Amino acid sequence: MSYPRFAAMIAVSTVVMFWLMYLNTYAFDHVFYSQTRTWMAVLMGAVMAVIMMSFMWGMYPNKKVNAAILRAVL
Repeated sequence: MSYPRFAAMIAVSTVVMFWLMYLNTYAFDHVFYSQTRTWMAVLMGAVMAVIMMSFMWGMYPNKKVNAAILRAVL
């Protein structure tokens, strides 16, 4: 596994989570940009990065980069 691929997984998942939050709208007229939804998608992406890195620690060889990812998120 590579670190750019890890970053791409987190980025794509964050965008998908942002998009999925709009599925909860009643009418298309109610769809508008929401800073709160953006913040929540970024927060969920950060938590997902911590969880994924915790479970896949051994798959990524550079322990310093792994720790830096966790420090950057936490």
